[in-house]
Amino acid sequence: MPVRMGQGRLDWETVLAGAATAMNAADRLLGAGKAMAGGALWFVLGATVPAADPLVGVAPQAAALAGPFAAGPHLAMGLPVGPGAMDPRESAEGKLALALNAAVPLARGPLVPALPFFPSAQAQDLARAVDCLAAAQYYEAGRGASDQRAVAQVVLNRVRHRAFPATVCGVVFQGAERSTGCQFTFTCDGALARRDPSAEAWEEARRTAAAMLQGQVEPTVGLATHYHTDWVSPAWDRSMDKIAAVRTHLFYRWRGWQTFDKPYPGSEPRIPALARLSAFHRDLPGGAGAGSSPPPETVVPAPAPSPMPAASLSLAKPVTATAGVFLATLPPGAGAESFPALAERRCAGLADCRFIGWTDSARTPRALPMPGSSVDTIAFVFTRRRGAETLRWDCTAFARADPGECIRRGT
Repeated sequence: MPVRMGQGRLDWETVLAGAATAMNAADRLLGAGKAMAGGALWFVLGATVPAADPLVGVAPQAAALAGPFAAGPHLAMGLPVGPGAMDPRESAEGKLALALNAAVPLARGPLVPALPFFPSAQAQDLARAVDCLAAAQYYEAGRGASDQRAVAQVVLNRVRHRAFPATVCGVVFQGAERSTGCQFTFTCDGALARRDPSAEAWEEARRTAAAMLQGQVEPTVGLATHYHTDWVSPAWDRSMDKIAAVRTHLFYRWRGWQTFDKPYPGSEPRIPALARLSAFHRDLPGGAGAGSSPPPETVVPAPAPSPMPAASLSLAKPVTATAGVFLATLPPGAGAESFPALAERRCAGLADCRFIGWTDSARTPRALPMPGSSVDTIAFVFTRRRGAETLRWDCTAFARADPGECIRRGT
């Protein structure tokens, strides 16, 4: 109930009485919902409604890890479209689920954002990861950019969590070989075979996916590993904390201490089901084949003077989460004039930043302090300090008209 400040005095007894009434009503509502879960509501949880731009939920994880999650069917409910299609929120089951979900408050405490995700992988593996993530974003969240980022963040949180597969494609297509029990509904309900996104929608999803794989973070969902739409109420969410709501999606995390420290293996599996959308998932020599397009660039405020090759996606990994120092392998064959744009992209939004690049991946260090062999082979350095920027190249490899732009060695 609203708290009124009448004449500078707060009526706390009225506030507490109202809160107690609300809590009792919520308890009764939750009890009624559990009693009905075996009947009408159960049908909602098991149904799958095809949609042009669906918003669907993530299923419970494998039975060996899920505990109570394994008791129910896979959660999948898309927004219906077309003449006569019924809005699931208007059904009796949908209205009950909306009430049940509204009665559950967000968990207390700060919403901790995930750390940026910087996968270290070859260009082909990274391209596969981009397309797997793009497919999850589009088929799970339609074309809303914020919704797509929220879905992508859940996928990346799972990649880092030891309860799930270690790769992006592995997380997205976990359980896809089964008709039920897949983690993301579109991977096993035939959606991939029934319809394709438009070329524009697919490229939008790929750009968003590429940005997330270059370190963009969606802070609104924190470290969530599960979500569902607000017009369904699965049994598994009772054992989890609700931590965020993004439009029609509700996001959850397991209770207790969780770790997101699983190493990324660097190789992504080929997913035949994506072959119609992604040349990188076709069974062709070299993985890509004719007509394939490289992973899209991240859209950033600073415009790039020239397009970056696909290898740019596998670049900068931060030394620490806050150091503002990035160690990168520069794209093979890229021109020296393209390096500043790459550094600007990585340092976007940072007042103090240093981007250091090497042309030889074997010389690129993984942490500071760097060994002497790495110091001697630096190819490019971008430094920003209090708004002032300096650029330096290895002039033995990249000739510069101005000697002041050369890296000084041994002096």
